[in-house]
Amino acid sequence: MLNTIHKKSKLQMIKSAVSSLIGSLGSSIFSFSLGLMLMERTGLSISFALSIMVSALVSLFFAPLVGPIVDKQSRKAVILLSQSIVIMALILYTIYAYLSDNHIFLVTIILIVILRISDEFTSTAQESSKANIVLESDLQKLSGYQELSSNLSGLFSSVMGALLYAVFPFSILIGIEILTELLTLVLTWSIDFKFTKSDNMEFNDNLEVSSWKLFLEGLHYLKVQPYLMVAMIACMAINFFYAITFVGLPSFLLQTLQFNSLQYSVTQGATSLGFILGAYMLTRKKETDTPVYDLLRLSKILPLIFIGIALSALSSSNTVIMIWISILMILNGLSNSLLNIPFSIWMQKNVPTNIQGRVFHLLGVLCTCIQPIGILIYVALFDNKIGVPVVWDSFIFIISGIAMYLAVFLYIRFGKFDLKEAVIIDRENKV
Repeated sequence: MLNTIHKKSKLQMIKSAVSSLIGSLGSSIFSFSLGLMLMERTGLSISFALSIMVSALVSLFFAPLVGPIVDKQSRKAVILLSQSIVIMALILYTIYAYLSDNHIFLVTIILIVILRISDEFTSTAQESSKANIVLESDLQKLSGYQELSSNLSGLFSSVMGALLYAVFPFSILIGIEILTELLTLVLTWSIDFKFTKSDNMEFNDNLEVSSWKLFLEGLHYLKVQPYLMVAMIACMAINFFYAITFVGLPSFLLQTLQFNSLQYSVTQGATSLGFILGAYMLTRKKETDTPVYDLLRLSKILPLIFIGIALSALSSSNTVIMIWISILMILNGLSNSLLNIPFSIWMQKNVPTNIQGRVFHLLGVLCTCIQPIGILIYVALFDNKIGVPVVWDSFIFIISGIAMYLAVFLYIRFGKFDLKEAVIIDRENKV
């Protein structure tokens, strides 16, 4: 009997990983080609950051709804409905693009908004249901394999997106995204979301409570968790400056250094390679005892990467720069994977399951809510360059790295937080 349970847990893990691989492959190809299409038509630095910015704004606006709805309803039903809406939106977008090219930029923004709203519900439900899908002993492996699958697709999707965009009409890329979403929908339907805990009985107490009340309970839970608050505020600072990678990096490489789309796609694929290496290492690595302390090491690693990007301008060869930036992007993905995933696993194991939807979503929203401001600031800086463009871009990267390090260092130093002793406090999550 015990052997059968372990086998089913492994099968659930495989289904979830394959679902992540297929879904991420389609969406990554579509997102990258969409960024190329917008930059080609508008020439604006915000083209590649538009999706990130919309996502952050959608997260902030829907914060009172997503977590409570996920915690009140069957998480499997939430995921299936969200994926169905994505498929329908893509079909309608394809029909519109085929019939008319008028206002395509505005229609594209509307599509991104719909996709991001659906993604909010899907990602929150997936993250908060991992403990229901596999045994606790397989939880870290599940997170590692999902990250591995997701970024394995990212490794190839940037290059594939650039090549497919150059060869085929954009409608073909939309078709690929629709197909992968359909396959993901079927795989999700086959996963047992009640494997370790009942997805229905567990949330009966939430069904009679209003979404606003549940939202306030989630907010209160965060307020009484000092180490989650510390991690959240520090990550807000990190994400503010990290916005430069969404705006400054494509502007620096594609416009200032005149990279072609294939060269740029190689650097983006390198980030995914770093994530893959990190995710694979996590499947072989013992769980950390200091997840919050480790997470905030990003404030030391990312500034060095930013400075490294700036120093790439010392070379006159785009090939050398591409290789150097790719190495830095591998380190970027590796560090993000190794430090972010253990923090999520720590939360999954210690935050009560019936409130995980709200906690995960609120943390995600609050950590990224300042990112749109960072994006707008960097858009202004990179679209209005002063003096020699390559010098200006390099200067902005260096200043951003130094500012990120100082912001987090001073916050932790003056707050006198002992991050190595971080714990989730067991308190009643009532307002």
